[in-house]
Amino acid sequence: MGNEKSCEDPAQVMECALDMGETMLRCGAEILRVEETITRICTTYGGGIVDVFTILSLIILSWKTDAGENHTLTRRINPHSTNLNKLEDLNALSRYICEKRPPCSEITQRIREIMAPEERRIYKSKIAGYVLLASAFAIFFGGNLRDGLAAGIVAVLMYFWDYFFSSHNRNRVVYSLIMSIVAGVLCSLAVAAGIGQNLDKVMIGSIMLSIPGINLMNSLRDMMCGDIITGILRLAEALMVSVAIAAGFGIAIMMFGGVLR
Repeated sequence: MGNEKSCEDPAQVMECALDMGETMLRCGAEILRVEETITRICTTYGGGIVDVFTILSLIILSWKTDAGENHTLTRRINPHSTNLNKLEDLNALSRYICEKRPPCSEITQRIREIMAPEERRIYKSKIAGYVLLASAFAIFFGGNLRDGLAAGIVAVLMYFWDYFFSSHNRNRVVYSLIMSIVAGVLCSLAVAAGIGQNLDKVMIGSIMLSIPGINLMNSLRDMMCGDIITGILRLAEALMVSVAIAAGFGIAIMMFGGVLR
């Protein structure tokens, strides 16, 4: 019974609501969904007036309960990457919270279970996806089968590079720059070795693996929903990553330009 009464405390309810909002935002949820989830959780447990302000790096929650108490909490959001599978689980959990009103301890435990680090292992399906995507784009933009083969080989190497060196806490712009240089060098070596024929087509296929398409779409979606600030922030981040990718491949071209001419 003690746990059942734990969520009568507005501070604990707000902590749980912020945990939900933070994890959803880190998994790639749009701002409207995050704010609506936090608002619904607070009103489910205590009613009153809930005001939420969210951007990519910060959530501010202000809650005036039916009892007339005013509470405000903020949460700093660290760098994150998109994970739609976990986002789907969090959406299901938010619906369960609003329907069943579980104790705060259960909410915290279930969030931890959803966000627990996944076992690092090599997924053959992801490798196949990398190869198909890179090869298909290389051929689609005018390359031949040799270019598609070269792009597929580079895609496999890029997967293993990302597997061993990617980290959510690293600067995405710098990481994208370094990875693009490596990918550009691999494309150049593949053409120099005779596997591929057209360097530009092989690079196009490899570039498509790094384009921040989800961030671009999320930025447009946020702006269309009225969250202009967050949309601009997402757009700026996506453009910076895109510039870093272009710069990385450009550096690789300059490094191997003389070899391939």
